[in-house]
Amino acid sequence: MKVAQIEVFLHASKTGSITEAARKLNKSRTTVSASLSALEDDLGVKLLARTGNRIQLTDIGESIANDCTRLLQIANDIKRKCTLHIDGVESVVRIARDDALPETFWRDTLNRLKEKFPNTSISIYAATPPELENLVEQDAVDVAYGLLPTEYRIPRLLHFDLGQIRMMSVAHKDHPLSQLRKVTREDFARYTEIILAYIEDDNLKTDIPNSTNYIALAFYEYLSHAVLDGTGWSNVPALLINDHLRQGTIKVIKHNKAMSWQPYGEIVESESRRGLVIQWLSDRLEDYLLDVTD
Repeated sequence: MKVAQIEVFLHASKTGSITEAARKLNKSRTTVSASLSALEDDLGVKLLARTGNRIQLTDIGESIANDCTRLLQIANDIKRKCTLHIDGVESVVRIARDDALPETFWRDTLNRLKEKFPNTSISIYAATPPELENLVEQDAVDVAYGLLPTEYRIPRLLHFDLGQIRMMSVAHKDHPLSQLRKVTREDFARYTEIILAYIEDDNLKTDIPNSTNYIALAFYEYLSHAVLDGTGWSNVPALLINDHLRQGTIKVIKHNKAMSWQPYGEIVESESRRGLVIQWLSDRLEDYLLDVTD
């Protein structure tokens, strides 16, 4: 039993005609008829009943038609994956990312990614920056994108700096810190700080706070919302709050370290994991970060 014979059988059963099946497959009528006969001989059953120029499925032909469809789909998937591998294109890519970049960017990027690599299956998981290295190291994902730590906790992983993101310490315009002409460390410690929470070693941990009074949340988006609600002050990526800064809803706190740059990049286990899809995505991120920081 050959895959090509299964394909001929399915076309013949759908069209009800050997002539029509031959036309769709761009084969001669003799070739199609011989392929069907060979399949029946191999299986030891009659799959098609012939009446003049028309054919119809026998009972056993009817019962295996769905199985043959699945078999052909699996065979085509195998061929597709092998072709992608030969071309250096990943058939499946598992991605972890933080939310330091706007969701509109990721939505547009995902759309372009599927246009560029329509046969690649993509999974994307949102995580905090401290979790990204562990996800790659545990082989839970193939690649991670996010704010890179100043000191790599897992040095054996590859870290590629794709650009810089401006981080800002901000508060709602009506927050007491926004009213001060000069903010000290003691002022920071006096008010509720909104920081990141993350999972490490099966425990819920937090970034090192500047205040003993803090609220820890899972994503920068949540931190930004807490600032907008006046719940506290926080250090967040400027790309997520630029509109609110322009509108005057939130303000940069007047402190000499209220603004800083942090590297954003790619984390992978090895160069061998960097197929064409991951390379394209990294290039796209690098171009975007260059544009927004010009």
